This record gives sequence, C-alpha cells and structure tokens, in this order.
Amino acid sequence: MKTSNLKRLLQVALLFVLIVAVSAGTVSASENLTVHFLDVGQGDSELLQFAGKNILIDAGDQDSGPRVESYLRSHGVSSLDLLVATHPHEDHIGGLMTILNGIPVGQVLDSGQAHTSQTFENYLNLIDRKNIPFSTAERGQIIDLDPAIKIEVLSPPATLFSGDLNQNSIVLKVTYNEVSFLFMGDAGLEAEDSIMAAGYDLKSTVLKVGHHGSSSSTGTSFLSRVRPEIEIIEVGASNDYGHPSGKTLSALQSTSSKIYRTDTSGNIVVTTDGQSYSVSTEKQSWNTARATPQATVSAITMPASSVAAVSTTSQETFVGSTKSNKYHYPSCQWAKKIKPCNEICFSCSADARAHGYVPCKVCHPP
Repeated sequence: MKTSNLKRLLQVALLFVLIVAVSAGTVSASENLTVHFLDVGQGDSELLQFAGKNILIDAGDQDSGPRVESYLRSHGVSSLDLLVATHPHEDHIGGLMTILNGIPVGQVLDSGQAHTSQTFENYLNLIDRKNIPFSTAERGQIIDLDPAIKIEVLSPPATLFSGDLNQNSIVLKVTYNEVSFLFMGDAGLEAEDSIMAAGYDLKSTVLKVGHHGSSSSTGTSFLSRVRPEIEIIEVGASNDYGHPSGKTLSALQSTSSKIYRTDTSGNIVVTTDGQSYSVSTEKQSWNTARATPQATVSAITMPASSVAAVSTTSQETFVGSTKSNKYHYPSCQWAKKIKPCNEICFSCSADARAHGYVPCKVCHPP
C-alpha cells in the first residue's frame, strides 16, 4: 500500500475514534441524577436514581413501607443497588421490611449501631435470611455507584457518640459535577461539629436538614459551611414533636435558601445534569402511590445563583414569628401576640410558604 493511502486511512481512523469519544462524552454528560425526597409523614426516605442504578436511604416507619414500595415501582425501580439504613429508629427503618421483602437489594449499608427494638431485630433477621451483603458505614468511605457520581460517608466517626442513635446517623454527601447533596439523617449538633472538625468540604447545593428540623440540629456555624441553595425538611404534619422548631427555621431562613417541606409540599424531586437543576413537588394520597399533583412548584437554576421565584398565589401581606412556623393575617389574635423583635412580614402566602411557614389554623390564611 502506498504511504499516502496509509496516512489517509490512519487519519480517517483517528477521526472516527475522536467522533466516538466525543459522542460518548456527550451521552455521559446528558445523564440526569434524580433525587426523590418522599413524603412519609414523620420519618425519612430518599431515592437516588442515576444511569439505571438506584439507592434508597431509609423508608419511613412500618406503615410507610407499602407506600414507599409502590412509589419505587411507579418510578421504574425493580431492584436496589444499595439500601442505606441511617440509624435504627423505627421512623427510618420500619418501612424497610416491606422493601426488603418486595424488592431485590444488592447491598445494605448500616450505621453499625445496635438497638433493642423488635423492628431492628426483624430488620437484621430479614437481611440474614435473604443473604444480602451487609456492611457498616465508615467515615471517609467512598461508595462506588458510578464513576460520574461521588458518594462520601462523612459520619458516623470511628468512635461512635455514646448513647445517642441520632448523632451516629449515616451522613452522606453526593456530588455530581457542580451539584451536590448533603443527607444528614437525624444527625444533630454534636455530629455536625465532628464533621466540621474532620475538615470535609461541606458546601452543598441541596441540604436534607437533620432530624426533621429539630432544635438539636442544624447549627448556624454548620449552615455557614454548607451554604445550601435548597433546604429540605422531611417532617410530618402537626407532629407531636413540634418539628421543625422555630429556632431551626429561623437559622434556615437566614441563609436566603429556598425551603421545602414534605408536610406542606409532599414528595420533593430534584433533577440535575450536574450543572443546573430543577425542583418539583407533588402531593399524593396516603393510600395510593399514584400522584395527584397540587400546587406543583418548579425552578431551574445554576449552582450559586438564586432559585427562580415561586409564582404568587396571594398579594396580601401576612406576618409570622421567628419562634413559630405559622403565618397569619395581621388581624389574627395570634399575630397580635408576636413580639416586634420576632415578627416577620411576608409579601404573600407563597412567600410565607417558600420560607417554610404553614397557615395558621385559627385565621386560615390562603
């Protein structure tokens, strides 16, 4: 073969390789990471989906199990690559029995804490009976889901906190290019301090607020390190614990981030291509996984920029207190009892809801 023909063939072959490489890069870049924050009442459950792989973090209490399973199946989940049990409280692992019985699970990641409850014993027995690989989370561990996604275990530390299951929750940071998620489980102030002292980069686009927004979590110094754009509270409506606390809501509001709550918004879904992201919400019935969207909110933004404003539903001014999570008509008896130093004004009901407030049950604002 002549030298000129050989060079031409080599050039064509090289061009073909470059086209394939660029095409592969384009396909990879177009993959979306979708993170679902499920409304399971007073409990936690999150589903992560990327490139055909699925991770479930917690599944609410025992009553939530069938609802979580139905939700997973309605979103194309026929198996789980990883199931994470952040800690052995019933409102996090109770629903896992339904999942473990109904959906194949590749591996279970546990916090390594023992508990005397029957729920925890049943959970361990079921994993053993099904011979599912089981491992304990370790700070600094990297979970291998896909080369494009980095999943870090930030907590619990090697030496567990004494006598507090919440503080020893598994804390995960998931990073996809420029967008990141921080899942705090029920970790509180001690765990936050330990994670900060360990020197991790905590800057995250989306923060799953720790312990349902209780006053024992989400310190101001921790928030200043995370600097989230989206803050998500998984909490039950009118729960007996008073979650989220006014103190925590005030701290969250001070960051100027967008606050979403499962008790007011239902399921919250964040979808990202690694550069920008969108947020959608949907309310759905407790006895079916078929979504019945109500007041769906969507926003698309780039990291480190403001989330698009929520459309206004009422132009009337409302008031709230930094010590509460309710908003009121200014004429409401409870509004008049708010101390001036604690008063917050909202331009509309959507503004109040966007800051994590819910309508007063006395004056019934929109």
